[in-house]
Amino acid sequence: MRSLPRLLRSLALVSPMLALALPLAPPARAAEPAAPARITGFRAADAGAERAREAAACAVPKADSLRRHLRILTAEPHVAGTPADRATAEYVRDRLASWGWDARIEAIPVWLNYPKLSRLELVEPARELLAVRERGVAWDKDAYDGRVFDAFHGYGAAGDVTAPVVYANYGDMDDLKKLAELGIEVKGKIVLVRYGKIFRGLKVRNAERAGAAGVVIYSDPLDDGYDRADPYPRGQARPEDAIQRGSVQFLSEGPGDPTTPGWASREGGRRLAPSQAVGVPRIPSLPISYGEAQKILLALEGPVVPAGWQGGLAFTYHVGPGPAKLHLETGHDYAVRPIWNVVATLKGREAPDQWVIGGNHRDAWTFGAVDPNSGTIAMLEMARALGELAKTGWRPRRTLMLCSWDGEEYGLLGSTEWAESHAEELAKKAVAYVNVDAAVSGKEFGAGGSHALRDLLAESLGEVADPGQGVPLQKSWSDRLFSAQRADWARQNRERRWRGEPERPFEPDLSPLGSGSDYTAFEDHLGIPSLNLGFDGLHGTYHAIYDDFEYMDRVVDPGYPYHLALTQVWTRVMLRLAEAEALPLRFSNTARFVLDELQAIEERMDDANAGQADSTRILRADLKPARDAAARLRDAARALEQRADAALAGGGSLAAINAALMTAERELLGAGLPGRAWFRNEIYAPGLNTGYAAVPLPRLGQAVLDRDPAALAAGVAPIAQALERAAAVLERVK
Repeated sequence: MRSLPRLLRSLALVSPMLALALPLAPPARAAEPAAPARITGFRAADAGAERAREAAACAVPKADSLRRHLRILTAEPHVAGTPADRATAEYVRDRLASWGWDARIEAIPVWLNYPKLSRLELVEPARELLAVRERGVAWDKDAYDGRVFDAFHGYGAAGDVTAPVVYANYGDMDDLKKLAELGIEVKGKIVLVRYGKIFRGLKVRNAERAGAAGVVIYSDPLDDGYDRADPYPRGQARPEDAIQRGSVQFLSEGPGDPTTPGWASREGGRRLAPSQAVGVPRIPSLPISYGEAQKILLALEGPVVPAGWQGGLAFTYHVGPGPAKLHLETGHDYAVRPIWNVVATLKGREAPDQWVIGGNHRDAWTFGAVDPNSGTIAMLEMARALGELAKTGWRPRRTLMLCSWDGEEYGLLGSTEWAESHAEELAKKAVAYVNVDAAVSGKEFGAGGSHALRDLLAESLGEVADPGQGVPLQKSWSDRLFSAQRADWARQNRERRWRGEPERPFEPDLSPLGSGSDYTAFEDHLGIPSLNLGFDGLHGTYHAIYDDFEYMDRVVDPGYPYHLALTQVWTRVMLRLAEAEALPLRFSNTARFVLDELQAIEERMDDANAGQADSTRILRADLKPARDAAARLRDAARALEQRADAALAGGGSLAAINAALMTAERELLGAGLPGRAWFRNEIYAPGLNTGYAAVPLPRLGQAVLDRDPAALAAGVAPIAQALERAAAVLERVK
């Protein structure tokens, strides 16, 4: 659903404290990855055997196998719940079973829609029917496939409206506020917005709440088009006729089946009537290409757009309204339909009731070569590699579980409903969840996740080469983040000196998770430490008909070197989680992240109060209880980490330590965030008005964004209590 480059750019807007420390002078470049001196969680005597096991597994995946899987999986468009989607489930299940995994298909009934009618017509100032599907391009047979649905939105509303058009930039709340300040009325209008900045469903939600009659969303070339690269078929940028399909569910209010909000969808189970469905629009919407959108934009008059609203088309944008008028008509076939998760396991030899879970979704709006099947083929080759190890008689210490999710594109349906169905079992057994969605859309490695997993990932990256640079991925990842975050890191160190605190060297860190892919139910709802991995780049065919085999095979990753590298990273992470004698979870990193975020929130409070006398400050909150709780968690985690290292060195028991580590992240769950109780993690959540991007410490972060003093004051105690609970779990180990 969501590619990491857009996510990381969005995160910079809401969470400036994304960098923790790496030496200012990066290590010397090396032709091959250099193995670190130790592996977190392993006895020194066992590190060599673990590296040998990982090397044997990483030698199995092959470019020709990846390519063959991709050609099969992208042979037909496979929207969730269609016969072609079922065929991909059977393919994945059969491959996993052939490699020795215990694999099965699990059907889940969900309420979803397919398009019956998608029509958009410019009726004034001149009548013209606008295209709702791509034209196709030379060299790409799939781009002419009539089985691809016309443009539509998952969970879109049916409607038939004719109204003047207003252009609203990205359609976020600030944009609609700006229109109001300009005296531009949105009520009763069709709002034209461009993709980007916030999740598309929230664009429709915002317009609906402002009284709009309908919404049209287009992809402006300034965001993913010729302003940045050659368009497909020559390059990776979006061609003028490419349409970004997608869901318009209100994702940041809660994912999953809108007729079973907060409980598992089961055959014959409780379900809301469609009219009561939660978190879906009531006004019609359609996605279109920028080639068609420019016809509307050229017909708009009214004021010239405010600063920052001009896109990449070669004319001046106006906000309207009029004289452009549109006729928007949509019809949908809604029904409860089955979708199909594939779940496969390799049972653990010592701790079968501890689960290390990896996942990727399989459904796509069209062919899904990048999103999501680049991740599917990486998972298949990882499964084949681990199956080859199993044939030698090896079994993992803990149970390995691989999940091929369905229905992700509509709203994380397969993973959310499965997680809700197995919530009690997962709370007891899940060690971690590692997600890969679009594995390769470019050449820059990106990672988000629970900060307890940061050291595990960094060490694993140190043993995989960056295909484009010939250095360890850990180094290229560090160098890129240092380049992007150097100024902020230097500012933070200046402020530490002013506060009398020690400076920190720069280290690459994980981005906090918001939402947008299948980690959401695990991290945000169930408190299971999670990672999201991928190589990122300009994905101009995102959710368009051109996200097909030709695009990946010829343009994005010829020869599949980045797929191989991602498969190796994923394999090493999964093996280390499964084989480590002491679970490689470092909650001292979590505590440090929280302390940094508390400092960032205080700085944003100061910004909001700038120019105000003390007696008239807008935002006030005593953050000391949360700081003290985070410091307690840091100290408890460091002490437990030292005990784990001592036990590894001295042969002591690790059972109690591992039990505490498995529980700690669960203790960060609360009763649910205000107005969206499904999101229970007090540290990680998407912004209420972003959908994808994280707002860490969401009670406080959202209150600052909303300038809500009551919510800010009320938000400190639940966060402090969650941190205290996590610290107490770690302190109880004797």
